Amino acid sequence: MNSSIVSQRLSARGFSAFLMATVSLAVLLPAGAQVASAQERAAAVRYAIPAGPLPQALNRFADTSGLQLVYDAAATRSLRTGGFNGAGTTADVLSRLLAGTGLSYSFTNANTVTITDRVSAAHDAPVDADGSLVLDTITISGGGGAFSPDTPYETAGSSNYISQEQIERFRGTSVGDMLSGTPGVLNADNRLGGGALDVNIRGMQGQGRVPVSVDGAIQETTVYRGYAGIAGRSYVDPDFIGSAMVEKGPSSAADGAGVVGGIVRMNTIGVDDILLPGKSFGVRFKGGFNSNSSSVPPIDTVGGLRGAGTYPNNALPSSFGGPEGMDRPGFLEPTGGSGSVAAGFRSEYIDLVAAYARRKNGNYHAGTRGDGIPSPVIKPAEIWNGTEWVNESPTHSAMTFEGLNRYRAGEEVLNTSQDNKSVLLKGTIRLPYDQQIDLGYMRYESDYGEMMPSQVARGDGAYQALLNSVTMDTYTAKYKWNPSDSDLINLKTGLWMTDVDMTVPNQAYGRGNDATYVNYGDTANKRWGFNVENTSVFDTSFGAVSLTYGGSYTHEDIKPGEGARLNYGSSGNRREVSLFTSGEWKPADWLTLNASLRYSDFKSNDTQLQQRNVSYYTISDGNGGTTEISALEWSTLPDPRPDIIRIRREQLWERDDKSFNGDGLAPIISATVEPWDGIQFYGKYAEAIRLPSLFETTRSFSTRPTAFGLEPEHAKTWEVGLNVLRDDVFMGGDRLRFKANYFNNNVDNYITRTNTPEANLITVNIDKAELRGFEISASYDMGRFFGDLAYTQYTHTNFCVKPGQISGLMLTELCYASGIDSSYIINQLPPKNSLSLTLGTRAFDEKLTVGGRVTYIGKRPTGNIGGAYTVESTVSQIDWKPYTLVDLFASYKVNDQFEIDAAIDNVTDVYYMDALTLGLMPSPGRTFRLNMTAKF
Repeated sequence: MNSSIVSQRLSARGFSAFLMATVSLAVLLPAGAQVASAQERAAAVRYAIPAGPLPQALNRFADTSGLQLVYDAAATRSLRTGGFNGAGTTADVLSRLLAGTGLSYSFTNANTVTITDRVSAAHDAPVDADGSLVLDTITISGGGGAFSPDTPYETAGSSNYISQEQIERFRGTSVGDMLSGTPGVLNADNRLGGGALDVNIRGMQGQGRVPVSVDGAIQETTVYRGYAGIAGRSYVDPDFIGSAMVEKGPSSAADGAGVVGGIVRMNTIGVDDILLPGKSFGVRFKGGFNSNSSSVPPIDTVGGLRGAGTYPNNALPSSFGGPEGMDRPGFLEPTGGSGSVAAGFRSEYIDLVAAYARRKNGNYHAGTRGDGIPSPVIKPAEIWNGTEWVNESPTHSAMTFEGLNRYRAGEEVLNTSQDNKSVLLKGTIRLPYDQQIDLGYMRYESDYGEMMPSQVARGDGAYQALLNSVTMDTYTAKYKWNPSDSDLINLKTGLWMTDVDMTVPNQAYGRGNDATYVNYGDTANKRWGFNVENTSVFDTSFGAVSLTYGGSYTHEDIKPGEGARLNYGSSGNRREVSLFTSGEWKPADWLTLNASLRYSDFKSNDTQLQQRNVSYYTISDGNGGTTEISALEWSTLPDPRPDIIRIRREQLWERDDKSFNGDGLAPIISATVEPWDGIQFYGKYAEAIRLPSLFETTRSFSTRPTAFGLEPEHAKTWEVGLNVLRDDVFMGGDRLRFKANYFNNNVDNYITRTNTPEANLITVNIDKAELRGFEISASYDMGRFFGDLAYTQYTHTNFCVKPGQISGLMLTELCYASGIDSSYIINQLPPKNSLSLTLGTRAFDEKLTVGGRVTYIGKRPTGNIGGAYTVESTVSQIDWKPYTLVDLFASYKVNDQFEIDAAIDNVTDVYYMDALTLGLMPSPGRTFRLNMTAKF
């Protein structure tokens, strides 16, 4: 969790309110509060540590407990443990993990545990001058608030943990596939953008509503998608993801500024993901292939059904699609793949990671079964019968298409390729006095196919276009100080920057030599931030209390990329300051209370260059010569004005700066009641202030902000739910996890684009957005068999405008379930129902895992846009039909060094379009994937 120190001046009103709230929280702490050591606070904590190699179990223990473990690598290398699942103190858990190993432990200080071999330590190990053992040690740093697979089932609010195993199992051919099966979460426009993430949580999406954080760095670049709307894109290679956590709704964490929908936090791989147990240096190789794709064809290659129009009955074509793209490769034929190499080094004071990844796949092929496959429809052409147009022509026929899009069953889907390269460098430096510095650099490069949906739909349909490209550099630097002798200090700071260059050579009209390129997509986007937070823990006679406080500062610049039209793309800068404080009080073992308050302030500047035509007149100077003056100057001359001899016109680019600013306060409160061990009931009320984004406050090709100013979005959400986290339920060693919740999200002053009396395509605050629904998340694991369930249902969606705000509508109501005219909302509404069921089994001492998953995606929660329209919306609703997918997976762990993973995605070869897609193109058909991981 990162936060940042604030260096900007805050408004007196906002700062005063924040300061009063912080002081109030401190005053509420009982006067008799005493600092407790970490060992004295050793209350029962829930652990999920499977049986297996002892070094890996100790890693899990360190991550969950937040303690540092120091031990001799040789003493643990060949040992195994029975694991620990359930609640226990640090002493209980360590005793169980070390039972039968011949090892013992002792607390060196409040936050450090030393593990020794009782026999060899007594006879063989050297002794220092003070009598302590001198060991060849490895230090494992615990996460201090680490997020584990069990965290979603023991906290108020909704969240999900995605492990590296899950990422590998369901990685598909797009990065966003790893989010499938997460209740309330979808990745929009999943097949395009060069492997981009544009996460939708509970109907909230884009413009910072759902940021993606990679090692603490926030990244999102908005891309114009024509009549389908916009997409926000973030990038990371799946081979570099160590784990991911999805938090839904407003967040009280340091990185929660502006989060109204939720946040996705990803951690890149570390030395523990690379090294073999007991090793200080190692290399990990990952490689594999997939089927169901074809090499990118030459530019202007056509695809899909085409030739719609009117024909004489005796001249109807026999076919409306050529042979191009219909040569689908064999099911097991390798046609794309990926590979990565990562090296890691660990010593007592330094950890180092260096990794490189390459991922290349051509245009994939669509499935062949199901609804929505397009077909030509031929009927009599229209004629005028004297009263109206009717389809009754006796001599001509009209041909149109019916289906989800123009691509045929099994056809190559043009402009879906990607060729990605990534680099990752990380280092950790452990300093004296419990200090730590983490440094990181990541680069992502992609050349990828993409086409505007409108270009697929109109004219002769789809064709292979020029590839787009994106490069992104991410820099991170973190500092931690958690002194073992103080519970008042647990300081974390972070400095980060993302630098994105995007090239989008949009082929707007025509092909070949007649092609017209409209370069409004090239973008240069740079964002940086600084975070700071500290946590203080108190032990009082009224229960344990923790207080976390800090702040963040972010600055963003955006401008058209090199070669782009200067008045097409956004140009401007934005800064945001956020201060927060949060507290947790546990007055009894069965009751936990949480509260937080956040103050945010922003200022945004639109610096787009505007083109102005200036005329200059040549006139007589009265002395037999001539002079040139501007047309404006000439108009101010007294009558009679001199005759104009000639006119010269010039185009000038001028900055026309416009600014926006605003601030706001947002509280969060929650309560968790645990009447029985492992069963919790919780309630959470959370508000969030999302200040307008840089895209929303700057002019661009597709929109401009209203001249009347934009107010911050104000989310007011509440949620109630049940958590179940029980072990040994039906038999010894089994584990049951269950979460059910109801959420009610209301966002006042929701910001979107629409047509207003002021002008068309204006970004404004509508009255509100409302989304409500249920979520269920469940997991059961009995060792040999396991299963997971995720279900989401939306019971209510509503978007309300202010009276007289929207033009072009004959409104009988102010609220509509599907969105409003020309709004991006239209293509961001998730399906009404979605279900994911995973079942699997393990064999051969759990070395082999085999299973499958069924995913059902329902229809949109509502039909077409509400209201009686007098003009057509400039946003086309991209529809999908409900679909059911079946995926199979298997993995075999040969030993600690080698593992093989295989999967078949879309086993039944369904023809479908992903929910929330913006491209009028089907998703991949049946695809085989095979991957291998090797460690040395």
